[in-house]
Amino acid sequence: MQSQALPKLKIASSAEPELRALSVLVVDDEGLIRETLTAYLYHLGVRHVDTAANGKMAIDALENMAYDYIFMDLMMPEMDGMEVLTYLNKTGIPTAVIVMTGYPSMEKVIEAMRHGASDFLVKPFRLQDVKVSMERIHRLHALMEKNWALNQELEQKKQVEKLNDELQKKIKEKTLLYEIIDTLSQLNLSENLYTYLVRKASEACNAEKACFLVHDPSKGSLFTFTHHGIKGLRPGTEVALLRGGRGTTYIDKGFIDKHMAKTNGRPVQSQRVCRLPNLLSVPFQIRGELFGVLLVANKKEGAAFDRDDEFVLNFLAEKAALNVENMALYHNLKENMFATLASLVSAIEARDRYTQQHSERVTRLSLEIAYELNCSPEELRKLEAAGPLHDIGKIGIDDHILKKPGKLTDEEFQVIKTHPIIGVNIVSHLGLDDDELAIVRNHHERWDGRGYPDGLRAQEIPKLARILSVADAFDAMNSDRAYRHRLPFPRCLEELRRNAGTQFDPQIVDAAVRVLGI
Repeated sequence: MQSQALPKLKIASSAEPELRALSVLVVDDEGLIRETLTAYLYHLGVRHVDTAANGKMAIDALENMAYDYIFMDLMMPEMDGMEVLTYLNKTGIPTAVIVMTGYPSMEKVIEAMRHGASDFLVKPFRLQDVKVSMERIHRLHALMEKNWALNQELEQKKQVEKLNDELQKKIKEKTLLYEIIDTLSQLNLSENLYTYLVRKASEACNAEKACFLVHDPSKGSLFTFTHHGIKGLRPGTEVALLRGGRGTTYIDKGFIDKHMAKTNGRPVQSQRVCRLPNLLSVPFQIRGELFGVLLVANKKEGAAFDRDDEFVLNFLAEKAALNVENMALYHNLKENMFATLASLVSAIEARDRYTQQHSERVTRLSLEIAYELNCSPEELRKLEAAGPLHDIGKIGIDDHILKKPGKLTDEEFQVIKTHPIIGVNIVSHLGLDDDELAIVRNHHERWDGRGYPDGLRAQEIPKLARILSVADAFDAMNSDRAYRHRLPFPRCLEELRRNAGTQFDPQIVDAAVRVLGI
């Protein structure tokens, strides 16, 4: 692997590489990234920077010039980054490759490292991360060069072992950072994120306790959100923020001493890192504003928290904060889209005075039935989100069919039967999961398999679609329609019972009858 040739790199005695002596190659199919990274590297003082738009052009450049660092995208046309790594590995060209990718799966990272990559940056990244990555590789190369020199010169065994320990520590740290990024990229619910946050903080710092406190600006205090290893601490416990000079705030010492660790009166600020022997506190900031505070306490085996713990906790808080911000933006966008679609549904229903507020009533009854069936909070959330959209596909059905006062012809009924497919096509790009999409697609399936559009039967029909089907049928019978008056309430219940086991799931019908008060 190319690491065998690392002594060729310009290794200075300082903590930073000698930038004026370096040559760098930037490989990316996006021109803006090449231009921005080139300008930043020159700004740092790098002597020479070349660029390439794909892997083939990169290899052409490598055949004509030696580079100390290569910043390279993995996904490129003609020849991708992994092929360039393979080429470097085979030829033994001494260089440090920093992979840039927007899809940081653990498998890809491990494969890239096996092929000789030294580090990686996750797009989008901050320009200062480029300098941090170069410094990190420089420090690692310096350790490796010194380790190599010590082995070559047969220096004292203790010093070699110490350097090897440091290398193992760095490898372990890098593996941990990759695992954090990989896991955070897969979390899409804030509850899962905070649970992972305190568990990983405790594990990474080898601490007995971890706690995440969320900031409430309106009250000027913190509240416990989730914790690990702390007994008797209820979620939602208020933690006072005490004001100091120059706008500084401190976390209530009483809370820290009681639930975290004894600090011997030493103050713990809320908006900056605080590291004590038995306590480490890191602020959780979003766009420069305090969002929360991550605390770990009581390192196992009596050890004290060190700079490595501080680095890992800072990294975890920074990446998690970015996740929270992205999730908030996504949820806001999704809520706005759902609100728009709900308005569209209302407009569709307003075309026919007989079906106004139908979707709202069906959703409300579906939630009551689901609650009666002891459905999980997540299932209730899905019904509440997708229920109002179940008939959105009717926007594609002509009014003369929807509002026809008499019986539909076979051809007209076939048109009506397309509305679930039309509805799924409308909402399929909103990020709904399979259960939510099934509510729109399968709410006209029948227990006996004679429904539409997929002819599913019994348990093949997704549970939430079966629930909404019963609520939808009841509301249709209990409402005036263009072709008939509403049925008497007892008759509606009788029809539900009569069709249990043929059209409807019998258990759901039983739950609906209980909800409706009989």
